[in-house]
Amino acid sequence: MNGQDFLRVVHEAFVPFLHGLGFSMDAPSISGRLYRASFTGPRNSVSISFEPGDDVIFVLVFCLQDGEWSDMDDRLKTPRLSDLNARYMGSVSVDERAANESAFESIVARDDAERSLLKAARELRLVLPRYLAGVPS
Repeated sequence: MNGQDFLRVVHEAFVPFLHGLGFSMDAPSISGRLYRASFTGPRNSVSISFEPGDDVIFVLVFCLQDGEWSDMDDRLKTPRLSDLNARYMGSVSVDERAANESAFESIVARDDAERSLLKAARELRLVLPRYLAGVPS
């Protein structure tokens, strides 16, 4: 996956539902070592990063507190997608999962990295609304 492919998947898979949750996309950052897209909302920021050399995807949710964004290393205030999945995925219904798959069926992943990025978008769409709403874990 190159930088243009990263941006294509971000625009197709992340932008629609994040805009629906009140997030706006910040200017993306594409370099040889890191591709990043960030979305800012009233109280949170979602960061999606891909490291092409290592084929690693990071999805983090920052919280705004007292005018400052939470620290990246504080997993309680800046959960990763895996943290949100562990907290909320068990409460996602079969119907929600089916509707989620339907929302992504037209997006084509061309390689394993794009498939991983698309998987992250599918998961985030299911768990982020619960986290933002403060649903108990």
